[in-house]
Amino acid sequence: MKPSAIIHLIGVVAFGLLYVPFKTLTGGGAQMLALAILYLLALRLLGQVLDRRIDRDHKP
Repeated sequence: MKPSAIIHLIGVVAFGLLYVPFKTLTGGGAQMLALAILYLLALRLLGQVLDRRIDRDHKP
């Protein structure tokens, strides 16, 4: 399993566990949706950076 998939899975599980406090904090609605999308995009970017770094380190 690629590191990006692990990062994404852990991030989505964390989001699911913290959904109610996150919704309460943001007030729900469009602001929550926008922040959730940004969070998921950040997870994806972090995973891609990690994949590239690991691939670069393992190439001879």
